[in-house]
Amino acid sequence: MNPNNNLTVSTSAKTVPKIDCHTHIVNAAIRDAYFSRTDAIALVMQMPASIMPNPDCIKTVLSDPRLFLCAAIDLKQPIEPQLSAIEPQIEPHKIVGLKIYLTYQRGRANDEKMYPIYAFARRYRLTVTFHTGLCSLVLPTDNDMEGSNAKYIEMAARDFPDVNFVIAHLDDPRFTDCVEILSRNDNLFSDVSGAYETGTKEGNDVDGAIEIFKAAILSKPGMARKILYGTDFCPPINLAQLDEYDTTIERIFQPADFRAVYYENCLRAFPRLRDLLSQDEKRKDVTHGSNQ
Repeated sequence: MNPNNNLTVSTSAKTVPKIDCHTHIVNAAIRDAYFSRTDAIALVMQMPASIMPNPDCIKTVLSDPRLFLCAAIDLKQPIEPQLSAIEPQIEPHKIVGLKIYLTYQRGRANDEKMYPIYAFARRYRLTVTFHTGLCSLVLPTDNDMEGSNAKYIEMAARDFPDVNFVIAHLDDPRFTDCVEILSRNDNLFSDVSGAYETGTKEGNDVDGAIEIFKAAILSKPGMARKILYGTDFCPPINLAQLDEYDTTIERIFQPADFRAVYYENCLRAFPRLRDLLSQDEKRKDVTHGSNQ
């Protein structure tokens, strides 16, 4: 955390239940570091090994009931065999979505080769999250910034209106254009996860970054139902920030919207996650009732 940033988190924000829509809790050490600071439910974005090896990802997700998986799709490998491999693991691996690493890997969301992914997602109520915009300072990338433009995601979203898509990172730095796209598509959502990576201008000036995000997000009404809480937590790649995202939400949104941004929007964006959490609650109710 940069000592020059003025970060304060109110009690109201601390008491709201949270679903972190975007983490890379891919091993036990990262898991323990995360849950030493928060009790949020967290979605784990698996990564293609060519970007960052994460062999313990699935084992880590299965180790904690608060973790759920978004399985990676590697655009440098044939897609259909990947979908065939994922299909029998949807239930046992707690898969709630798929993750596609645009910019890092060359391609556009509306490329014809992508459409079997969305048909698969529709069949199993999975949400498709895209990396968009700028990449990590420390990971290998094709740097296909044009390919990750949210305008292509909008085209895919209109072809698959019953699939939800998340434009991760608010298409950094095309923030205002991204908000415009969000405003006219019911099945699109976004976050500002990963914004405060150590070494970036945003990480060095959180206050200034929040003002930029605020201007973009508030440029259209209704964004309190479109923005998800997400952190991109992964200390090995300089993403250990948590308080910065609470401060961001507090400065942009009204307290009446905190529950939506932190929790409810993610349940709408990820219907399979909502189903699994509902099943967990029902099991708890049954267990509690049997112990009466």
